[in-house]
Amino acid sequence: MKRLVWVRTAPPDIPGSMAAYGDLARRAAASFAAGWERATCDLFDPLGGSSMWRHHLWRWRNARRVLAKHPADLYHWLDGSMAAFIPKELLGRSVVTVHDLIPLLQWRGELPGRPSLPAAWLVRRGVRALAGCAGVCADSRATQADLARLAGIAGGVPVIPVPVRPLPGPGTAMDLPEKFVLHVGNNATYKNRLGVLDVFARLREVPDLHLVLAGPPPSPEVRAAAAGLARVHFAESVDDAQLSGLYRRAALFLFPSLYEGYGMPVLEAMAAGCPVVCSTASALVEVAGEAALWAPARDPEALAAQCRTLLADEVLRRRMGERGRARAAAFDIASMGRSLLKWHEQALDALEKKKESHG
Repeated sequence: MKRLVWVRTAPPDIPGSMAAYGDLARRAAASFAAGWERATCDLFDPLGGSSMWRHHLWRWRNARRVLAKHPADLYHWLDGSMAAFIPKELLGRSVVTVHDLIPLLQWRGELPGRPSLPAAWLVRRGVRALAGCAGVCADSRATQADLARLAGIAGGVPVIPVPVRPLPGPGTAMDLPEKFVLHVGNNATYKNRLGVLDVFARLREVPDLHLVLAGPPPSPEVRAAAAGLARVHFAESVDDAQLSGLYRRAALFLFPSLYEGYGMPVLEAMAAGCPVVCSTASALVEVAGEAALWAPARDPEALAAQCRTLLADEVLRRRMGERGRARAAAFDIASMGRSLLKWHEQALDALEKKKESHG
Protein backbone atom coordinates (compact mmCIF):
# COMPACT_ATOMS: atom_id res chain seq x y z
CA MET A 1 0.00 0.00 0.00
CA LYS A 2 1.39 3.38 -1.03
CA ARG A 3 1.07 6.21 1.46
CA LEU A 4 0.50 9.87 0.59
CA VAL A 5 0.33 12.68 3.12
CA TRP A 6 -1.42 15.94 2.26
CA VAL A 7 0.51 18.82 3.82
CA ARG A 8 -2.01 21.49 4.75
CA THR A 9 -0.66 24.92 5.68
CA ALA A 10 -3.94 26.88 5.69
CA PRO A 11 -6.17 26.51 8.77
CA PRO A 12 -9.49 25.12 7.51
CA ASP A 13 -11.52 27.45 9.74
CA ILE A 14 -10.07 30.56 8.05
CA PRO A 15 -11.88 31.22 4.73
CA GLY A 16 -9.65 31.44 1.70
CA SER A 17 -8.69 29.82 -1.57
CA MET A 18 -5.93 27.65 -0.04
CA ALA A 19 -8.27 26.00 2.44
CA ALA A 20 -10.80 25.48 -0.36
CA TYR A 21 -8.16 23.96 -2.65
CA GLY A 22 -7.05 21.51 0.03
CA ASP A 23 -10.61 20.34 0.56
CA LEU A 24 -11.21 19.93 -3.17
CA ALA A 25 -7.95 18.04 -3.75
CA ARG A 26 -8.61 15.57 -0.95
CA ARG A 27 -12.19 15.00 -2.09
CA ALA A 28 -11.10 14.54 -5.70
CA ALA A 29 -8.42 11.99 -4.87
CA ALA A 30 -10.72 10.05 -2.52
CA SER A 31 -12.64 8.77 -5.55
CA PHE A 32 -9.47 7.14 -6.89
CA ALA A 33 -7.97 5.79 -3.68
CA ALA A 34 -7.27 2.19 -4.78
CA GLY A 35 -3.77 1.20 -3.73
CA TRP A 36 -3.20 4.41 -1.76
CA GLU A 37 -3.47 5.24 1.90
CA ARG A 38 -3.93 8.95 2.48
CA ALA A 39 -3.57 11.15 5.56
CA THR A 40 -3.37 14.87 6.30
CA CYS A 41 -0.62 16.71 8.19
CA ASP A 42 -1.38 20.20 9.46
CA LEU A 43 1.52 22.66 9.42
CA PHE A 44 0.22 25.77 11.12
CA ASP A 45 0.25 27.04 14.68
CA PRO A 46 -2.45 25.04 16.52
CA LEU A 47 -3.05 28.04 18.76
CA GLY A 48 -4.36 29.86 15.69
CA GLY A 49 -4.25 33.58 15.14
CA SER A 50 -4.32 35.64 11.98
CA SER A 51 -0.64 36.61 11.91
CA MET A 52 1.03 35.09 8.85
CA TRP A 53 4.47 35.44 10.45
CA ARG A 54 3.33 33.67 13.59
CA HIS A 55 2.42 30.63 11.48
CA HIS A 56 5.67 30.94 9.49
CA LEU A 57 7.74 30.96 12.66
CA TRP A 58 5.85 27.94 13.99
CA ARG A 59 6.46 26.06 10.71
CA TRP A 60 10.14 26.96 10.77
CA ARG A 61 10.52 25.53 14.27
CA ASN A 62 8.24 22.51 13.97
CA ALA A 63 7.91 21.28 10.37
CA ARG A 64 10.63 18.62 10.61
CA ARG A 65 9.31 17.27 13.93
CA VAL A 66 5.65 17.21 12.85
CA LEU A 67 6.32 15.63 9.46
CA ALA A 68 8.42 12.90 11.10
CA LYS A 69 5.20 11.74 12.76
CA HIS A 70 3.64 11.23 9.31
CA PRO A 71 5.94 8.87 7.36
CA ALA A 72 4.94 8.65 3.70
CA ASP A 73 6.08 7.58 0.27
CA LEU A 74 4.96 10.95 -1.07
CA TYR A 75 4.10 14.30 0.50
CA HIS A 76 1.77 16.61 -1.40
CA TRP A 77 2.24 20.24 -0.33
CA LEU A 78 -1.05 21.94 -1.17
CA ASP A 79 0.33 25.49 -1.32
CA GLY A 80 3.46 26.16 -3.37
CA SER A 81 4.12 29.41 -1.52
CA MET A 82 5.06 27.27 1.52
CA ALA A 83 7.82 25.35 -0.28
CA ALA A 84 10.44 27.21 1.77
CA PHE A 85 9.45 25.07 4.76
CA ILE A 86 10.00 21.66 3.12
CA PRO A 87 12.79 19.91 5.06
CA LYS A 88 15.73 19.15 2.78
CA GLU A 89 15.54 15.43 3.47
CA LEU A 90 11.92 15.38 2.20
CA LEU A 91 12.40 17.37 -1.01
CA GLY A 92 12.84 14.21 -3.06
CA ARG A 93 9.54 12.82 -1.76
CA SER A 94 7.52 16.04 -2.03
CA VAL A 95 5.20 17.17 -4.81
CA VAL A 96 3.81 20.69 -4.77
CA THR A 97 0.83 22.52 -6.26
CA VAL A 98 1.83 26.01 -7.38
CA HIS A 99 -1.15 28.34 -7.62
CA ASP A 100 0.73 31.49 -8.55
CA LEU A 101 4.10 33.21 -8.21
CA ILE A 102 2.76 36.51 -6.89
CA PRO A 103 5.44 37.04 -4.19
CA LEU A 104 8.18 36.46 -6.77
CA LEU A 105 6.50 38.84 -9.24
CA GLN A 106 6.27 41.47 -6.50
CA TRP A 107 9.91 40.99 -5.55
CA ARG A 108 10.88 41.46 -9.21
CA GLY A 109 8.76 44.62 -9.40
CA GLU A 110 6.33 43.16 -11.94
CA LEU A 111 3.41 43.55 -9.54
CA PRO A 112 2.82 46.27 -6.94
CA GLY A 113 3.53 45.47 -3.30
CA ARG A 114 7.24 44.73 -2.95
CA PRO A 115 7.79 42.21 -0.12
CA SER A 116 9.90 42.89 2.95
CA LEU A 117 13.45 41.53 3.12
CA PRO A 118 12.42 38.51 5.26
CA ALA A 119 9.54 37.77 2.88
CA ALA A 120 11.82 38.08 -0.16
CA TRP A 121 14.27 35.65 1.47
CA LEU A 122 11.46 33.13 1.95
CA VAL A 123 10.35 33.62 -1.66
CA ARG A 124 13.80 32.87 -3.03
CA ARG A 125 14.25 29.91 -0.69
CA GLY A 126 10.85 28.55 -1.78
CA VAL A 127 11.71 28.79 -5.48
CA ARG A 128 14.96 26.90 -4.91
CA ALA A 129 13.03 24.22 -3.01
CA LEU A 130 10.56 23.78 -5.87
CA ALA A 131 13.41 22.98 -8.23
CA GLY A 132 14.46 20.09 -5.98
CA CYS A 133 11.03 18.54 -5.47
CA ALA A 134 9.85 15.23 -6.92
CA GLY A 135 7.17 17.07 -8.88
CA VAL A 136 5.43 20.39 -9.38
CA CYS A 137 1.99 20.98 -10.89
CA ALA A 138 0.20 24.21 -11.76
CA ASP A 139 -3.47 25.24 -11.67
CA SER A 140 -3.24 26.96 -15.05
CA ARG A 141 -1.14 27.24 -18.18
CA ALA A 142 -0.42 30.82 -17.10
CA THR A 143 1.22 29.63 -13.88
CA GLN A 144 2.96 26.84 -15.80
CA ALA A 145 4.50 29.52 -18.04
CA ASP A 146 5.47 31.62 -15.01
CA LEU A 147 7.27 28.63 -13.49
CA ALA A 148 9.32 28.29 -16.66
CA ARG A 149 10.02 32.02 -17.05
CA LEU A 150 10.61 33.01 -13.44
CA ALA A 151 11.80 29.85 -11.70
CA GLY A 152 13.46 27.93 -14.52
CA ILE A 153 11.14 24.96 -13.95
CA ALA A 154 10.11 23.84 -17.41
CA GLY A 155 9.02 20.50 -18.79
CA GLY A 156 7.11 17.90 -16.83
CA VAL A 157 4.87 20.44 -15.06
CA PRO A 158 1.29 19.24 -15.56
CA VAL A 159 -1.64 21.63 -15.45
CA ILE A 160 -4.37 20.34 -13.12
CA PRO A 161 -7.26 22.84 -13.11
CA VAL A 162 -9.21 23.42 -9.92
CA PRO A 163 -12.85 22.35 -10.14
CA VAL A 164 -15.82 24.50 -9.22
CA ARG A 165 -16.12 24.76 -5.47
CA PRO A 166 -19.63 23.59 -4.52
CA LEU A 167 -21.50 26.35 -2.74
CA PRO A 168 -24.67 25.76 -0.72
CA GLY A 169 -27.99 27.21 -1.71
CA PRO A 170 -28.51 30.83 -0.64
CA GLY A 171 -28.88 31.06 3.13
CA THR A 172 -30.46 33.79 5.19
CA ALA A 173 -31.49 36.59 2.87
CA MET A 174 -29.09 39.54 2.93
CA ASP A 175 -30.33 43.09 2.71
CA LEU A 176 -29.26 43.77 -0.87
CA PRO A 177 -30.17 46.38 -3.48
CA GLU A 178 -32.32 45.32 -6.40
CA LYS A 179 -29.63 45.82 -9.07
CA PHE A 180 -25.94 45.57 -8.25
CA VAL A 181 -22.48 44.83 -9.63
CA LEU A 182 -20.57 42.30 -7.50
CA HIS A 183 -16.87 42.00 -6.79
CA VAL A 184 -15.29 39.33 -4.56
CA GLY A 185 -11.71 39.82 -3.38
CA ASN A 186 -9.34 41.04 -0.71
CA ASN A 187 -7.29 44.23 -0.31
CA ALA A 188 -4.15 42.99 -2.08
CA THR A 189 -3.17 45.60 -4.66
CA TYR A 190 -3.23 43.10 -7.53
CA LYS A 191 -6.93 42.40 -6.79
CA ASN A 192 -7.56 45.98 -7.95
CA ARG A 193 -10.35 46.96 -5.58
CA LEU A 194 -9.59 50.60 -6.33
CA GLY A 195 -10.02 49.76 -10.01
CA VAL A 196 -13.44 48.27 -9.26
CA LEU A 197 -14.49 51.57 -7.70
CA ASP A 198 -13.12 53.48 -10.70
CA VAL A 199 -15.13 51.32 -13.11
CA PHE A 200 -18.29 51.74 -11.02
CA ALA A 201 -17.82 55.53 -10.91
CA ARG A 202 -18.02 55.51 -14.72
CA LEU A 203 -21.41 53.76 -14.59
CA ARG A 204 -23.16 56.54 -12.68
CA GLU A 205 -25.56 57.10 -15.61
CA VAL A 206 -27.07 53.62 -15.08
CA PRO A 207 -30.15 54.23 -12.90
CA ASP A 208 -30.38 52.58 -9.48
CA LEU A 209 -27.16 50.61 -9.93
CA HIS A 210 -25.26 49.66 -6.78
CA LEU A 211 -21.87 48.07 -6.13
CA VAL A 212 -21.28 45.28 -3.58
CA LEU A 213 -17.70 44.41 -2.62
CA ALA A 214 -17.57 41.08 -0.77
CA GLY A 215 -14.50 40.13 1.24
CA PRO A 216 -12.53 41.34 4.25
CA PRO A 217 -13.01 44.84 5.67
CA PRO A 218 -11.76 47.41 3.16
CA SER A 219 -8.36 49.04 3.50
CA PRO A 220 -8.31 52.75 4.45
CA GLU A 221 -7.52 53.61 0.81
CA VAL A 222 -10.48 51.63 -0.51
CA ARG A 223 -12.81 53.00 2.13
CA ALA A 224 -11.73 56.57 1.34
CA ALA A 225 -12.28 56.06 -2.38
CA ALA A 226 -15.71 54.52 -1.75
CA ALA A 227 -16.71 57.46 0.47
CA GLY A 228 -16.76 59.70 -2.59
CA LEU A 229 -19.28 57.48 -4.38
CA ALA A 230 -22.93 56.75 -3.79
CA ARG A 231 -24.48 53.27 -3.57
CA VAL A 232 -21.31 51.33 -2.58
CA HIS A 233 -21.75 48.52 -0.05
CA PHE A 234 -19.21 46.29 1.70
CA ALA A 235 -20.31 42.73 2.47
CA GLU A 236 -17.64 41.76 4.99
CA SER A 237 -16.67 38.18 5.83
CA VAL A 238 -19.66 36.55 4.14
CA ASP A 239 -20.14 32.80 4.54
CA ASP A 240 -20.54 30.44 1.60
CA ALA A 241 -24.34 30.51 1.68
CA GLN A 242 -24.34 34.31 1.59
CA LEU A 243 -21.74 34.29 -1.19
CA SER A 244 -23.94 31.94 -3.18
CA GLY A 245 -26.82 34.38 -2.83
CA LEU A 246 -24.65 37.27 -3.99
CA TYR A 247 -23.59 35.43 -7.14
CA ARG A 248 -27.18 34.48 -7.96
CA ARG A 249 -28.64 37.94 -7.45
CA ALA A 250 -25.92 40.13 -8.99
CA ALA A 251 -26.57 41.82 -12.33
CA LEU A 252 -22.97 41.02 -13.24
CA PHE A 253 -19.67 40.01 -11.68
CA LEU A 254 -16.74 42.41 -12.11
CA PHE A 255 -13.22 41.04 -11.64
CA PRO A 256 -10.54 43.41 -13.01
CA SER A 257 -7.48 41.84 -11.32
CA LEU A 258 -4.03 42.95 -12.40
CA TYR A 259 -2.90 39.33 -12.10
CA GLU A 260 -4.38 35.96 -11.13
CA GLY A 261 -2.83 32.52 -11.01
CA TYR A 262 -6.29 31.04 -11.55
CA GLY A 263 -9.44 32.97 -10.65
CA MET A 264 -11.74 30.85 -8.49
CA PRO A 265 -14.35 33.62 -8.01
CA VAL A 266 -14.81 33.86 -11.79
CA LEU A 267 -15.50 30.13 -11.93
CA GLU A 268 -17.94 30.37 -9.01
CA ALA A 269 -19.79 33.28 -10.60
CA MET A 270 -20.11 31.43 -13.90
CA ALA A 271 -21.37 28.28 -12.15
CA ALA A 272 -24.11 30.43 -10.57
CA GLY A 273 -25.11 31.82 -13.97
CA CYS A 274 -23.84 35.32 -13.19
CA PRO A 275 -22.48 37.10 -16.30
CA VAL A 276 -18.82 38.05 -15.93
CA VAL A 277 -16.72 41.06 -16.91
CA CYS A 278 -13.06 40.44 -16.12
CA SER A 279 -9.60 41.64 -17.00
CA THR A 280 -7.40 40.12 -19.67
CA ALA A 281 -5.01 38.67 -17.05
CA SER A 282 -3.93 35.48 -18.80
CA ALA A 283 -5.26 32.99 -16.24
CA LEU A 284 -8.69 34.66 -16.27
CA VAL A 285 -8.95 34.42 -20.04
CA GLU A 286 -7.86 30.79 -19.76
CA VAL A 287 -10.51 29.97 -17.15
CA ALA A 288 -13.41 32.04 -18.51
CA GLY A 289 -12.87 31.46 -22.23
CA GLU A 290 -15.67 32.95 -24.32
CA ALA A 291 -18.04 32.88 -21.34
CA ALA A 292 -16.95 36.36 -20.18
CA LEU A 293 -16.46 39.86 -21.56
CA TRP A 294 -12.89 41.13 -21.12
CA ALA A 295 -10.92 44.35 -21.06
CA PRO A 296 -7.44 45.29 -19.77
CA ALA A 297 -7.24 45.74 -16.00
CA ARG A 298 -5.70 49.19 -16.33
CA ASP A 299 -8.40 50.45 -18.74
CA PRO A 300 -11.38 51.27 -16.51
CA GLU A 301 -13.30 52.91 -19.35
CA ALA A 302 -13.10 49.74 -21.46
CA LEU A 303 -14.21 47.65 -18.49
CA ALA A 304 -17.07 50.06 -17.85
CA ALA A 305 -18.10 49.80 -21.52
CA GLN A 306 -18.31 46.00 -21.20
CA CYS A 307 -20.45 46.43 -18.09
CA ARG A 308 -22.75 48.85 -19.91
CA THR A 309 -23.14 46.36 -22.75
CA LEU A 310 -24.34 43.67 -20.35
CA LEU A 311 -26.51 45.94 -18.22
CA ALA A 312 -28.32 47.28 -21.29
CA ASP A 313 -29.05 43.90 -22.89
CA GLU A 314 -31.06 41.37 -20.87
CA VAL A 315 -30.89 38.79 -23.67
CA LEU A 316 -27.09 39.03 -23.76
CA ARG A 317 -26.91 38.73 -19.98
CA ARG A 318 -28.96 35.52 -20.08
CA ARG A 319 -26.85 34.15 -22.92
CA MET A 320 -23.59 34.91 -21.10
CA GLY A 321 -24.99 33.36 -17.94
CA GLU A 322 -25.80 30.16 -19.85
CA ARG A 323 -22.32 30.13 -21.41
CA GLY A 324 -20.83 30.54 -17.97
CA ARG A 325 -22.72 27.59 -16.52
CA ALA A 326 -21.64 25.38 -19.42
CA ARG A 327 -18.04 26.53 -19.11
CA ALA A 328 -17.92 25.99 -15.34
CA ALA A 329 -19.38 22.49 -15.66
CA ALA A 330 -16.24 21.41 -17.54
CA PHE A 331 -14.16 22.05 -14.39
CA ASP A 332 -15.31 18.93 -12.55
CA ILE A 333 -13.91 17.20 -9.50
CA ALA A 334 -13.64 13.77 -11.15
CA SER A 335 -11.22 15.14 -13.77
CA MET A 336 -9.10 16.67 -11.03
CA GLY A 337 -9.03 13.33 -9.19
CA ARG A 338 -7.87 11.40 -12.25
CA SER A 339 -5.15 13.97 -12.98
CA LEU A 340 -3.90 13.98 -9.40
CA LEU A 341 -3.74 10.18 -9.30
CA LYS A 342 -1.79 10.04 -12.56
CA TRP A 343 0.64 12.71 -11.32
CA HIS A 344 1.18 11.01 -7.96
CA GLU A 345 1.78 7.64 -9.65
CA GLN A 346 4.30 9.16 -12.07
CA ALA A 347 6.18 10.91 -9.26
CA LEU A 348 6.36 7.73 -7.22
CA ASP A 349 7.45 5.65 -10.21
CA ALA A 350 10.25 8.12 -10.89
CA LEU A 351 11.38 7.88 -7.27
CA GLU A 352 11.43 4.08 -7.43
CA LYS A 353 13.49 4.11 -10.62
CA LYS A 354 15.91 6.58 -9.04
CA LYS A 355 16.36 4.27 -6.04
CA GLU A 356 17.00 1.29 -8.31
CA SER A 357 19.58 3.19 -10.34
CA HIS A 358 21.48 4.02 -7.16
CA GLY A 359 21.61 0.40 -6.18
